[in-house]
Amino acid sequence: MKVVEGSKVQEGYCALSYSWDQSGEIIKSEANEKSYRIDQGKHEIVYPAKTVRKKPRGRKRIRRKVKFVKFEELIQEICKDFNIKYIWYDQMCINQNDEKAKYSEISQMHQIYSNTYCTIALVPEMTAVSYKLYPGFKLSSGYINLYYAFQKAQWMKRMWTLEEAILSSKVVFIGKNIHCWYHQISGYDFPIFYKDCTDVPCVLHFAHARTSTKEHDHIFALANMFPEIMKEITVNYDQDIQELMVQFYGLLAKQDLSILCFGKHDRYKIMCKTSISYGIEDNSTSETDYFFPLQGFNLPSWTGVYGKHYRAGYYTTSFKNYTVNGRVLRITCAAITNDQRHTKMLNPESVEDMLPPLPKGQKSTPLYLLMRLQPQGSTNKILILIRAMSDYVPLSTNCEEIAQELCKLSHFVSIKKTNFLWANTWSNTWKYFSFTALTEPLDDSSQYVLLAGVPFRDQTTVLTGMEFPVIKKNGDHYKSIGLSLVTSQSGRFFDDITLEEQTFEIQ
Repeated sequence: MKVVEGSKVQEGYCALSYSWDQSGEIIKSEANEKSYRIDQGKHEIVYPAKTVRKKPRGRKRIRRKVKFVKFEELIQEICKDFNIKYIWYDQMCINQNDEKAKYSEISQMHQIYSNTYCTIALVPEMTAVSYKLYPGFKLSSGYINLYYAFQKAQWMKRMWTLEEAILSSKVVFIGKNIHCWYHQISGYDFPIFYKDCTDVPCVLHFAHARTSTKEHDHIFALANMFPEIMKEITVNYDQDIQELMVQFYGLLAKQDLSILCFGKHDRYKIMCKTSISYGIEDNSTSETDYFFPLQGFNLPSWTGVYGKHYRAGYYTTSFKNYTVNGRVLRITCAAITNDQRHTKMLNPESVEDMLPPLPKGQKSTPLYLLMRLQPQGSTNKILILIRAMSDYVPLSTNCEEIAQELCKLSHFVSIKKTNFLWANTWSNTWKYFSFTALTEPLDDSSQYVLLAGVPFRDQTTVLTGMEFPVIKKNGDHYKSIGLSLVTSQSGRFFDDITLEEQTFEIQ
């Protein structure tokens, strides 16, 4: 292989995507803490056994052969097998000894991969194997479980490979003894291989579960996925990493407030596993077998550092009345809160006493428990659905679940005995609140605010629901803890009540 100037190439090119850790032995210098790659020629090229014709007649069996080569020779063999004339490979196409040239190339990685004809991704964990499920039953030797191969793959854990996959128009994955195109992999499990992963929450969903050899590369790779933001980022590995991170996330929040679209990070316990069994589903979520990289940094809560961004849907909001200054996200909007909250009465026994008697007369299933909501500062009321139940079931059996729902709602509205009523016919005007996706449970000793003036709607669904940010009082500022889903069949949420605008500083 030899290096050719890009200006002299008059045809399409491919680009290589790989995990740096798998290109050789990575050594970290104690003197300057820089990482270096040492290639000892341990990469395997396997030539499978085959039978060829032997002249004048007969056949000859050629045995399987393994050749150990350096990484560049492995790339050369792949180019030969796939008839690739030009390939962009960072170790050769970026002058590693010229710091200025290197920084320049890093700042335009998005151009390199978005303009490539095809990206060649090396995923050695992807292997075709034979499985004996039980005596007498054997799957073919070409069988491979792509989902678990990619869950295990080092390529799926690196920041730069995420940037390369998202920006590339086409990707071919090269495994140990098998290869496949990106469209042969589930778009539901891995939307990054398609054009379905371009909005902020989806990108951050996968980015926050990945690592980089150098901390700064987490931002340089992430910023390349947002080219307009990359223009504002200076590529320099000597700058303070905390300041760089706050700068990037601040720029991202100014561009798109959907950075607030996150919930609890339960799935990260699988995505960020430090070890994953191959071929057998392992849903263990113990605290000792997964590592969430982003929590190693001191970032403001609105970046989603304590949660998991939504990977599905396309969330938008028309809200613009906010500013970002360093670590502070300042929002001025209508809000719902209850600063006079108390929950001593909200237990199953006391709740049963608070509720009005069940309607008498003709049996009706289901039966709906509603509560009138009149937020502080509002003269109008709305009806909230608490629970749908059957009137054949004793009320006492539902009181525990009702008490739990009321405890959550009591953070935002006053719970009064006179506010409850029953209904036996459905109405599209009712609202329903869900707080199940927050990064932490609502606790009795804290004050919370629902930002009713900051609605997020999923543009990919026709469901009549909106998501609203929930923040928690934390000293002299607030902490972002995710979104609450509010559903309303009528499509109207808080338009019919008057709410006071307030300013909140979120850190």
